[in-house]
Amino acid sequence: MDITIIQRLCEVLDEHLARYQLLADFVGREKKRLLELNLDGLFMASKEKEALALDIHANIGTLVMAINETAGLLGLPLSPQPLLIHLVERLPAPYANRVNDGAIKLERLKNVILRENEANRHYVEEALRLVGESINILTGANQLKGDGYQNNGRRGEKKMTRPVKLSREV
Repeated sequence: MDITIIQRLCEVLDEHLARYQLLADFVGREKKRLLELNLDGLFMASKEKEALALDIHANIGTLVMAINETAGLLGLPLSPQPLLIHLVERLPAPYANRVNDGAIKLERLKNVILRENEANRHYVEEALRLVGESINILTGANQLKGDGYQNNGRRGEKKMTRPVKLSREV
């Protein structure tokens, strides 16, 4: 058995995990910028996050190729695409543990990133809602009133009141 192919899989998996760890750390820092409403930092962060995601995406092919080479070495069919867990079942002891640990860490990192992204999405939506409400208050858009029906049974016209003016003490 050619151990160099298995070692290559472990190296590629470690590199892939390092990329996902960078993304997970970044998403955590992004949350801090959101809470601080650091718009310049968020703009720069979006470019950095995109670069990390593109790097992960670009290197998936290397991981798939390493998995396929290892699967071929172990006599596993290449269709459907073998999963890391399928390799673990046939790998020799020290490598099986390493690949299994890598697969578990990868799944955990993906879940952390998904949860953090979802939380960040909620922060952004809440901030946009608050900004929208503030704009409505300042422009008077929330002051549109419909009179409904008048005493004579005719429908009243909508009236718009003037925008609310706020003092600094508010």
